[in-house]
Amino acid sequence: MNRRDALSALSLAAVSLGKTFAQEPPPGWSPPKRLTPESTAARQKARTRPLLCAYSGNLSKIPYPELSGIVGQMGYDGVDLTVMKGGHVDPSLYMVDLDRAFQVFEDAGIEVPMVTTSFTSPSDTYAYAVMYVSAQLGARFCRLGTWSAQNLPTPQNAQMRAMMIRNELTQFATTGSHCNIVPLLANHAGSLPGRSISEVDAMLTGVPATAFGYCFDPAQAVIEANSATGWEDALQAAIPRLAAVALGDVVLEKTENEAGARFCPLGEGVIDWKKLFAALAAARFHGPVSLHMDYTPRNSATAMTKDLAFARARVDEAWPL
Repeated sequence: MNRRDALSALSLAAVSLGKTFAQEPPPGWSPPKRLTPESTAARQKARTRPLLCAYSGNLSKIPYPELSGIVGQMGYDGVDLTVMKGGHVDPSLYMVDLDRAFQVFEDAGIEVPMVTTSFTSPSDTYAYAVMYVSAQLGARFCRLGTWSAQNLPTPQNAQMRAMMIRNELTQFATTGSHCNIVPLLANHAGSLPGRSISEVDAMLTGVPATAFGYCFDPAQAVIEANSATGWEDALQAAIPRLAAVALGDVVLEKTENEAGARFCPLGEGVIDWKKLFAALAAARFHGPVSLHMDYTPRNSATAMTKDLAFARARVDEAWPL
C-alpha cells in the first residue's frame, strides 16, 4: 500500500468507525513513513549541538510551500511546524497537508524535529492522528498547548485539579509512547500546568523522562518569576526532562502600580544568554531550539535572521567545534 492509498484508507476507516482517529488508528492502517529507525538513530547519534529551528508561527501568513525556501535562505537548520487552527497545517487536514508540509521541508534539506499544537488532552479531536503521523514522517517531539484555567476545577479544589492534570499528562505520555513521539509541555507564565516546572514534576511521578518532556522557554520563566534570573532555577528543574528549548527575550518594566514585561529581540532583554547556553551545554543538550518572535518587528525576515545570528553565536561559544 502506498502513502496515498494508506491515507485514503484511513479516511474511510475513520468515517466507518464513527470517529476522527482521536484515540487509536483504524485496524489495518499503514501510516506514511519516510525515515527508517536506522536513519533516525544515525541522525541523533551524529548531533552534539542544538538544532536551530524557525518557529513557523513567526511567518504564519506565508504558506508552507513557500516557507521552506525563506527559512533555508535565512540559514535555519530546521522548522518547528505549527499544526493547529490558524497554523501552517490545520489538524483536520492532516491526511494531506501534514504529509505535504514534511515533504516540502525534506526536499529543501530542512528538518522538522517537532510540531507545535494546541492539544491539551489526548482525546482532543485529531490529537492521536497528528502525533502518530508526525512521528512517522520524522518528528520526534510534539509540543502541547496551553491549558485554560476555565477548564479546570477552582483553586479551592486543588487536589481534584492536580489529579485531573496528572491524568491528562500521563495519558499524553502513554499516547506518545504508542505513537513513538514525545509530548512536550512548555512552561508558560500563569498557565496551569506550566507556570512551574517543579509543580508539574510532582504530577509526573512515575512517568519516564523518555515518555514526557519539557520545552523550556526562559522568557516565560522570567515573566513568571518577575526576575531577570527567574529562568535559572526553572531550567535546572527542567533539565532531567529537557527535550527542546523555545527562545525568546524579554524586558522587565515597572510602572507606578504594577510590574510588567515586554518581549524584544534576542540579546536586548534581561536574560544572561551566555550563562543560559553554558548551562545547556553542561547538560549535554542537543535537541531542537525553536526561535520565537513574540515581539512585533518592522520586518519579520530581517528580525528572524538577526535573532538566528545571535543564537548561532551563542551556540558556537558554548559548543566549540
